[in-house]
Amino acid sequence: MKNILIYSTLDSAYFAELIAKQLGVATGKIIRFTFGDGELYHRLEINDPGDLLGKTAIFVASTNSDKNFDELEKIGQALAAAGTARRIFVIPFFGYSTMERAVFPGEIVSAKINARRLSNIAGTDRGNVFLMLDLHTSGILHYFEGDCSRYELYAERVLTEAIADLKLKDFIFGTADLGKTKWVETFADKFKTDIVFIRKSRLFKKTKVTEVIGQVAGKNIIIYDDMTRTGGTLIQAAQAYLKLGAVKIYAVLSHLALNDETVIKKLEKSPLAKIITTNSHPMTKRKLVKRSKKIVVKDISPEFVKIIKKLI
Repeated sequence: MKNILIYSTLDSAYFAELIAKQLGVATGKIIRFTFGDGELYHRLEINDPGDLLGKTAIFVASTNSDKNFDELEKIGQALAAAGTARRIFVIPFFGYSTMERAVFPGEIVSAKINARRLSNIAGTDRGNVFLMLDLHTSGILHYFEGDCSRYELYAERVLTEAIADLKLKDFIFGTADLGKTKWVETFADKFKTDIVFIRKSRLFKKTKVTEVIGQVAGKNIIIYDDMTRTGGTLIQAAQAYLKLGAVKIYAVLSHLALNDETVIKKLEKSPLAKIITTNSHPMTKRKLVKRSKKIVVKDISPEFVKIIKKLI
């Protein structure tokens, strides 16, 4: 483990520390400051130009903001230039993943553009490895180009254990819309339950529930979705199920990718009884989330450590 170094963005420092503890290595430091004209300065804190030569560098960065994405790209290039033999990029939350295709004329497919940018980080012979979790669509993996390696990890095991811990009776799984029906089927198969679906109409940013497919009366409903940002889709779905006689509504999410703290407050006041999620997104470190009796955050870092150990 002496040849392994771990760095991260500031927002993902908590996740890097979890990985470092499990691997038994220390986290490296990055010096940052902003010039008067707004330019950002970065420096890997090393004593000698050859300190990184031949080593494996792990860089942890949820790309939940343009700033973090840019830092991932810059630090990745710096690690390659410093002579690291391999660079493992741990990306618990891959931002812009909902923009994986164009719906309206002129829309930018940001997920593909960003994957290409990361693919261009220097390094050959599969020296760059990208580890991501529960992508909005698995096709994003194929947006990466060249000889880098890329893998999608899954929160299924962690979320399944958390669902079992609820010890619910008379429950079924449901969707928030028709976007994640296959994953809902996966959980339903594991727990041998029925499924209910919600159909929605969408006009750009606005959505509206148009139909609930299936019987919900007298049942507890567990909604699975890969992420929520505004909470709107989840809350609309919960209200629709309750209106038809559901008992309680629970939400299970891979990513709590909330826009800001006002959404936390909105979820707290919502009819959702409990929200189970992973710690993939920096928003889970906010004090309001930590204090919440409604939001349960599960550590997903061990899933990354399993793969990292195979790589090193």
